[in-house]
Amino acid sequence: MDQKTQELKKRIVQADAVIIGAGAGLSTAAGFIYTGERFDRYFSDFSRRYGFRDMYSGGFYPYKAPE
Repeated sequence: MDQKTQELKKRIVQADAVIIGAGAGLSTAAGFIYTGERFDRYFSDFSRRYGFRDMYSGGFYPYKAPE
């Protein structure tokens, strides 16, 4: 390993926590889908009530309250 990699490894081992930031598209790239059987099983009540058809859209719906 080069010196920078060794230093990074050392700091990770010593850290209390590691925070990883990820941008848009990471879950999709990993194969996560926002529709289909799982959406129907767990979010069909929200779909009927609010009219969105996938989990992604549901995350941006302008609900009246955070609850």
